[in-house]
Amino acid sequence: MIETVSMSSSTYAPAPHKFEAGTPPIAQAVGLGAAIDYLSAIGMDRILAHEHAITEYAVKRLTEVPDLRIIGPATAEDRGAAISFTLGDIHPHDVGQVLDEQGIAVRVGHHCARPVCLRYGIPATTRASFYLYSTTAEVDALVDGLEHVRNFFG
Repeated sequence: MIETVSMSSSTYAPAPHKFEAGTPPIAQAVGLGAAIDYLSAIGMDRILAHEHAITEYAVKRLTEVPDLRIIGPATAEDRGAAISFTLGDIHPHDVGQVLDEQGIAVRVGHHCARPVCLRYGIPATTRASFYLYSTTAEVDALVDGLEHVRNFFG
């Protein structure tokens, strides 16, 4: 922690005091409590059921897209609600940019798994993530957006 502060310099307290925390994350703790209350009121079992249903729907719809390859399980069993995929030979960054222009949010890149991308010879993936607030209409918009990407890149 700081011992003195001026506009031109600072000095630090001697050990072990210089390693003490500053202001506790009070707002974050209150926010965490509110999030726990919110999720508890909905019910974790209901959240899990919705997440599984929306993932099942997304996997089904994504398998309808020509040239799309889902990375990981091709069913909703034994998978979370994040689905990584490639789309033919279109680079995932291009997929993400065209989708973004349509207001569809996805993540692109290695997703902290570059060794896996290298192992399977793919430059990166596009990832769509779903949760409690995701709807089937949003999945449909993603699938329509991917068709637009395919048409855009011919």
